[in-house]
Amino acid sequence: MMKNSQSGILAAINGGVGMRTRLEALGIRVGARIQKKSALAGFGPVIASVGNTEIAIGYGMASRIFVEVDE
Repeated sequence: MMKNSQSGILAAINGGVGMRTRLEALGIRVGARIQKKSALAGFGPVIASVGNTEIAIGYGMASRIFVEVDE
């Protein structure tokens, strides 16, 4: 439930092996710095930045990613 433009360190991924493997292929892994760029209202895709890469992931997958948000 990050707000747009917030960033932080990825703390945990609550999902199965397949989901973790897919996210790791996109560069989303525990300890990575991630920034939420935008999200559509409701349950649309979430656009995030990891390193120099911008990715779009579904709301369901994004809701299973836990981030320690920077203050």
